[in-house]
Amino acid sequence: MMKFLMMSIIIMVLMSCTKDDAKTPEGLLTMFAKDITTKKLDKEYFDKYTSGKMLESIEQLNEEEFEKFSNLSNIKDPKITISKKNCSDDKCTLTYIVKYDHHVDKAKEFESEVKKLATVIKDGETWKIEEVTNLKTFHEAIKPIEVQ
Repeated sequence: MMKFLMMSIIIMVLMSCTKDDAKTPEGLLTMFAKDITTKKLDKEYFDKYTSGKMLESIEQLNEEEFEKFSNLSNIKDPKITISKKNCSDDKCTLTYIVKYDHHVDKAKEFESEVKKLATVIKDGETWKIEEVTNLKTFHEAIKPIEVQ
């Protein structure tokens, strides 16, 4: 009986720690920024977490363009800070800053800081990113940046 009780408590604790990050606008943005810079994403991911203009722009990409868009393997140590949140009913506008390092062949080339504005909408129990606009970008280069 004691083993059953302990096992039940452990399972409840583990279940309370696992959550769907898309249940809050902040959780969705944090999850999205981390996933897009650390994982190989497919179009199903974008179907699940985006809508509106954002989803339309991704659906218009051909396979080669999507591959280039979704390959962010040179991005390291992404950090996101949400600085402003304005919500009404099922729509939120969030201003946030993404900081990351850009590496080539395991060598850091430059640091970037991008201030963005995201519109997210509620879709059932989760949130989806509808639109993202870059507001300001700052790069601090260790050596000259090669534009491709």
